[in-house]
Amino acid sequence: MIVVVTSSGVVLVMGGAGRQGSTVVRRLCEDGLPVRVLTDEPTSDETQALRQLGVELVHGSLDDRAFLDQALNGVDALFMVLDQTDAGPSGRLRRGKAIGDAAKQAGVQHVVYSAGTGSDHHIISCDRSNKIEDHLQELGLPLTVLRPVTIMEEIPWYWLNWLGREAVLATPYAATTRMPMICVDDVGGLAALAIAAPGQFRGRTIEIAGDRASMAEVADLLTQELHQAVRVTEVQVEGVFMLAETDEPSVDIPWLRSVYPELRTVSTWLALGGGLDLCRRALARQAV
Repeated sequence: MIVVVTSSGVVLVMGGAGRQGSTVVRRLCEDGLPVRVLTDEPTSDETQALRQLGVELVHGSLDDRAFLDQALNGVDALFMVLDQTDAGPSGRLRRGKAIGDAAKQAGVQHVVYSAGTGSDHHIISCDRSNKIEDHLQELGLPLTVLRPVTIMEEIPWYWLNWLGREAVLATPYAATTRMPMICVDDVGGLAALAIAAPGQFRGRTIEIAGDRASMAEVADLLTQELHQAVRVTEVQVEGVFMLAETDEPSVDIPWLRSVYPELRTVSTWLALGGGLDLCRRALARQAV
């Protein structure tokens, strides 16, 4: 996803129908900014949801350099995340470099890149993030890199399952490993803040998280909130890797909360951020 802020305040989003992209769009709309969204799926449910937000929709391709040049002409700031699984590693790298080249040519004054390079991630999402980041740096673009860590929504999306009559968190992580985590809404909120307040973010690389918790602690929270015993089981998941520093306190959560006070912990995400509803629906779907 790419967000472009022009001097007139218009925000252009490329790929805003994705999970992170749609969250950024919503947060920018909540801030009262006029938003234009580029999508290659004009009739999808996600696109219809964006239309209901009142954004302007335009159709184009990230693989069309002429279109990128046209879209970036005269803009001031750019937000990008490349999480399209259809492109493959070489496609994501090609798109990232082309976007950077077009941004440089257009004289963009601030690039905010949401990179999949946290301490644990699906390889498919971050296999080229470092090379894209290097290219943006080499171009001399004024750059902010946001590095989201483990996404809290992975709990209902991937991990929470029934095993017979037991609810389990089936994850590739040891139960006692304390991991930094962040919810999707806070990724979008911090990205929107970086766009709106470049003075606090420009020139920085920031790992972003709202909490540090082990799978055992998450299971205890779910047991309490769901009124259903939840246990942890460690499984191997193809395409997911862990780095040795996962259990190290590398995220400055107090600073993040000082600039973004609504930053959620796992507990507040469950209680106030919609996480508990997502978990209930995940279990209900699997019980059918």
